[in-house]
Amino acid sequence: MNDHSPHPGPRAHSRAARYATALAGAATALLLTVAAPGLARADEEESMESAVLVEQTIALIANDAGDARVAERIDDALAAPDKQGVNLTLARQALGLIERPGDSAAATRQARVLLLDSLGGKLPSAPRAGQYATGTDTGTSTVLDEFKPARGISDGGDAVLLGLAVAAAGGGLWLARRLRPPHTLRELEHRGSRKEER
Repeated sequence: MNDHSPHPGPRAHSRAARYATALAGAATALLLTVAAPGLARADEEESMESAVLVEQTIALIANDAGDARVAERIDDALAAPDKQGVNLTLARQALGLIERPGDSAAATRQARVLLLDSLGGKLPSAPRAGQYATGTDTGTSTVLDEFKPARGISDGGDAVLLGLAVAAAGGGLWLARRLRPPHTLRELEHRGSRKEER
């Protein structure tokens, strides 16, 4: 007597595929939940080096992070255990400028200059002569200001581009009207129905 095991039908394969997909999705979600917080909180693990914290402060100023965050990062730099490479007097002067009442862009710019001077004019992440940037090195010694493009028409180039765009749109509309077929779809459908009735 032969014992034939029944072959699973298409429904069983479909159910198994759905189960495997759900399991893979759950595993991915779990992995992202565990791994992502470490990436998201990378900036919360503060450096123990004052020089690195001062460089971060310069970046915060460049990106308009606000006086409160800038002052907090300078405080962290002054309290860091490794103060090598930072002129703490200049850093304190920068902190005084930031904490001065009133919102002054000039004071913030001056604080940024003082912080850079406190590092001897060179950022810790700046590339060393003859070496390539590796790991977390930025490969640059410059912290650029936040890029804020002008809105609207700010110069002659913007006006030319706007004029070309309007001309292209107008030309397209003119060509669409000039080259359109002589009959509309409704007229063609109406003619077709008349022929069918005959």
